[in-house]
Amino acid sequence: YGEFQTFQHYFKQINLSRMNSLQVCCGEFIRMILFLLNFIFWAAGGAILGIGIYVKVSIGKLPDANVSEDTLNSAALFLITLGCIVFVIGLLGCCGSLTQNRCMLLLYFALVTIIFLVEIVLAITIYVKKDSVETVFTDEFKDCMSKYYNDTAPLHTECIDVVNTFQSTLKCCGALEPEDWKNYSTATPPASCCSPDKTDDCDYGVTFEEGCIGVIENFVNSNTQYIGFGVLAIAVIQLLGMLFACYLRTYIMKRDEYEPYTV
Repeated sequence: YGEFQTFQHYFKQINLSRMNSLQVCCGEFIRMILFLLNFIFWAAGGAILGIGIYVKVSIGKLPDANVSEDTLNSAALFLITLGCIVFVIGLLGCCGSLTQNRCMLLLYFALVTIIFLVEIVLAITIYVKKDSVETVFTDEFKDCMSKYYNDTAPLHTECIDVVNTFQSTLKCCGALEPEDWKNYSTATPPASCCSPDKTDDCDYGVTFEEGCIGVIENFVNSNTQYIGFGVLAIAVIQLLGMLFACYLRTYIMKRDEYEPYTV
């Protein structure tokens, strides 16, 4: 039995030597890449979170803001939520790779995988039902237009904010064309249909020429290539994060078979 233990110890030393020569350098390199990648995400998440908090506490004080307070509040909450998610995931990746903690790496891998799968499902759904999405958005925008001048309609104030924000930001008027407003009011179109220097005398002769749906469609169609590259870049980064985390965790587990290392 003693000879067997000596023989087993001898082969463990050989395997450890092989691991050191073949895997340690690669494992340490992957660990540093994973740390740097997630440090960037952690910093970006902190910046997004900070911007969201700043917008939230500065509502009503922002100079030259062309959007309503409700819209700013919604944007601030979105930025805060997004910033928290990115910040936490980046922190898990940084700490997991820096401390070589298998539990953190596993949690990081699981969270990134869930987000990646959700993005795939969402992208496929939007692509398959893009016509339905456009129809629903058009109907909802027209519904808000119908409530714009109706003081007793539900969500009257919210619809005013939404319509004014879209029209003033995108420089558009109506859903499909400025004349859409004639279906909901005999008066002039909203002031947000005109440029800032013409809001006092806004009428159908000086409104923005395009409808908001057309402006959005033109933007998406003219920037499809850039949007595609952006989505692909995010997907590649997420895949690299998952692969690096999986490899690093496997490397740590294999190393622990030969070294008395605890995580």
